Amino acid sequence: SSLCGGGGGGGEEDVSGNNNSSGEGRINGQSRSSSQWNGRELGDIYNTDDGDQNNKELDYIPFISDNTPDPERVNVLRGPRRVEESKLQTDRTTQHHHMPTEKPRTTRAIAPPRCDRCQAYLNPFCTPGTSSSNSYSFRTAGTYTPIQCYNCNLCGAQNSISISDEYISNGTVDAALRCGTVEYEVGGAYCVRENPVENVHLYGVEYVPPECEGGASGNGYHHRHHGSMKSHGWREALDAIMEVAKGLRQTAPLIEDDNGQMVNAPVKIGVFAFCRDMLVFPYIKKNGKSDDEFEVSVAVVSDVEEDPFCPLPLHMWTHDVGAKHDPMEWQRFRHVMDSYSATMKVLLGDSVPSSRQELDDKWKRNCGGAALAALVDALKGSGGRGTLITTRRPNYGAGALRDREAGQQSQYLRTPNEQRLFAPLQNLTFQGLTSANAGEEKERQASLFYRQLGEDCARNRVSLDVVVTSSSLTAQPPPSSSVGATAMRPNVREFLDVATLSELCRVSCGKFKWLRVGNECGITVDESNDGCSFTGEQLREELKRSALAYMGSDAVFKLRCSHGVQVKSYAPIKPVGTLVGDGIVDSAQLDLSRIDSNTTIAVVIEHKVGGVVNTRQGGTKSDAPMVFFQSAVLYTTMSGKRRVRVSTLGLATTKVPADVFRGSDLGTVATIMTRQAVSDIQRSEEGSLEIARDNVWQQCISILANYRLNTTAKSSPSGQLILPESLQLLPLFCLSLRKSRMFRHCLQKGAPSAKPFPTADERSYHLFYSSFTSPNMALQCVHPNLLQVSDMRTRDGEWIKPTSLETHKLIDENVIAASMRPLCQLPKTMNPSITCLDESGMYILDDRFAFYLFVGKDVPEDKWKDLISVSSPGDSRVGGGSVPIGSLSLASTSSGNKIRNILHQLRMLNSPNPTLAMNARPMFAPLILVFVGRGSVFEEEMDSLLIDDPDSHEKSYVDFLCLLHK
Repeated sequence: SSLCGGGGGGGEEDVSGNNNSSGEGRINGQSRSSSQWNGRELGDIYNTDDGDQNNKELDYIPFISDNTPDPERVNVLRGPRRVEESKLQTDRTTQHHHMPTEKPRTTRAIAPPRCDRCQAYLNPFCTPGTSSSNSYSFRTAGTYTPIQCYNCNLCGAQNSISISDEYISNGTVDAALRCGTVEYEVGGAYCVRENPVENVHLYGVEYVPPECEGGASGNGYHHRHHGSMKSHGWREALDAIMEVAKGLRQTAPLIEDDNGQMVNAPVKIGVFAFCRDMLVFPYIKKNGKSDDEFEVSVAVVSDVEEDPFCPLPLHMWTHDVGAKHDPMEWQRFRHVMDSYSATMKVLLGDSVPSSRQELDDKWKRNCGGAALAALVDALKGSGGRGTLITTRRPNYGAGALRDREAGQQSQYLRTPNEQRLFAPLQNLTFQGLTSANAGEEKERQASLFYRQLGEDCARNRVSLDVVVTSSSLTAQPPPSSSVGATAMRPNVREFLDVATLSELCRVSCGKFKWLRVGNECGITVDESNDGCSFTGEQLREELKRSALAYMGSDAVFKLRCSHGVQVKSYAPIKPVGTLVGDGIVDSAQLDLSRIDSNTTIAVVIEHKVGGVVNTRQGGTKSDAPMVFFQSAVLYTTMSGKRRVRVSTLGLATTKVPADVFRGSDLGTVATIMTRQAVSDIQRSEEGSLEIARDNVWQQCISILANYRLNTTAKSSPSGQLILPESLQLLPLFCLSLRKSRMFRHCLQKGAPSAKPFPTADERSYHLFYSSFTSPNMALQCVHPNLLQVSDMRTRDGEWIKPTSLETHKLIDENVIAASMRPLCQLPKTMNPSITCLDESGMYILDDRFAFYLFVGKDVPEDKWKDLISVSSPGDSRVGGGSVPIGSLSLASTSSGNKIRNILHQLRMLNSPNPTLAMNARPMFAPLILVFVGRGSVFEEEMDSLLIDDPDSHEKSYVDFLCLLHK
């Protein structure tokens, strides 16, 4: 059983004093048309407090303007507006003659009706209590019979949910008994922090001088692992952060101030740089009595080895871009960003390297570990989100990570050594250390550093994102030679230790982003940003996705079950966030620092001794008992409101095995199998890749064998493979999972000297995302889609409006409106196999992480140039085995616009509005150019994604089915 849920740290404090938690289904954004969709917010549906129709508080204003209501918006239940009792707040830094000031705050929080015994929430499956004045409950036009208590359907306790008149008058009972998912605005014991987590966004950016960035022209120096190609530029990073700040300014939540006016809630943003062995924090310093006179100063932290810290209070170097849209505050922030490059140049003076040797000596250091510690230290009082933007792994100072891949392919020849490469340092054990193995001692220190950093993040509700922008390591071609197949052949990338950094992101509920595509093969898609490089487009979109999505913080997830079943475990065994409780007496709760619409939680359910008990009163003895699940997530909105969202699911039981298979969902089965395979690797002692691959095979056999033995399929001929109707694609998924970059063999049989694929970093990267894959992405992430873009049909790539649906009483009008959005007609799909590729054709392969544009070696130059425009002083011809270099972008032609529309539709998937589409995929999928047979950098990776073909370890799909049948 899988539950998709958003959650974030904190703890749900029950009214009874018990520390329970809550979790729920997806947290979704709110559409631009919230002014009319907010009837539930305005009080005309669910609030009958004081008739306040001017309340226009919005939790979130979407970054993308859209007039389509969000059909997945959840009702928010509130009480009447009242003054919240608060403690006197005294400023201890003022003189003694200043009196304490009381700051009254208004609240509309309510206490949800809950069971006195198991703390479950009132839901549609609860039956009226027998002690009520009238045991028959009915609703007529919102009028209730005077029922004062309900029976709990989860624990079976009678008269355990008390109902007050206030619950009836404010619509709480109506919504709870009518909707499977409701959301309450709560306070009091549900607030476990003295102050809510603030909406703060901090960025630590690695400073790379322009003279060291290099580029397609090969001028200047950059980090050696980039060769002649640059990763992110310093200026590109600052431009991307400015785009984020503009979005935060536009999407700031609306709240009511003390004067009853609607204003934007505070949204703080701050930036600091790190380079070599220092951290540089810019801040505004007044240069006169007027607020208009100011200058930029910096605070430098040179101690990055022992105890790195943030040298300034948060308010001194952050800027509130949300509250009241203060133009002066925005001007100060722009001034800091515009002058930052000049400030860094003045600070560093003449330290820019003048030779390759000086580059290696001075600029190969990266104090990213100290930058992460400074982010956590800065946010320890307020909570919030920190982002590290770097070009390589931290290799100097606190949190320095050594190159565990030293020795290169020899590490991949033995399974135990390879297993250790993609295992996070936080999970490794170090025993018997001596002075002879100083490398392991360095790993032990780094393990303690990142483990402590993760614990601090979980305790202080800090979420950390790590964005690594590194290109392939390629050989530098001779100046006089053409850029041919040999020169463009990539070598192994520098080791980044993705496993350790992504583990820190998992514990803190952050995201790890690896922008590993260089400018030599990346195609710019967005034509609205003139002059924007490919890496700049990637970086901008990734930062916007993380910062501008609707999200919550300081949350707790909890799942409650009725008698007869219980929570066995979370999947994987180390889910996102932090597990609290042993799960022996009650299911363990999951604390999360941050949640968004992409947060998904999977739970494995098992039967308890004694069987399922019918806990719902009423019905006949012949009725099959039902099993109930109730998830709840307690979280804080971006405007500081405390919410708990409750979802209740009732499932009928059966004694017919065929009904189980008939009701199975392939997406959920694929999600659970993927996460359990990740668990088979995460187990400290007995986990391994071989066990994970074998368990996928055994689970597939077990499912199909049980279907054959326990259903009518047992009468089918023995020579025929029978698959359940709902699981027709299960064998294809299992084969694709074994061939995926998470679980495939890194070396081909008979070629031990070949380049390993995937590398330890690549495997860790995909294991990180597979550990919280969702039902709508599980199959697509291991089985790519292949689209033919040459010889497209007439309407392929054009926007088509669906036929209007007829109004129906059972279909909400907002659902109909969302389904009427124009759709782009996609080209015909093909099986991902080399046999389906024509050397004179062009194709797009979508693996949900990137789009690969395949250009066959026999495609005429004028044909592919109708799609791609090349702007570079270098050679852009493809004759003689060369590939185009320089700046690539989709052409502004009819064919180029069609490809742009297709990519836009694929990125949105089936999201009902653009706001949710921002998180429809694990990351912003770039468009990568692959010239087949001409030495393109990603050609080898493209070949491995054609999973219908056999390799040296796995069979083709047809042979796999034959082996499965045996």
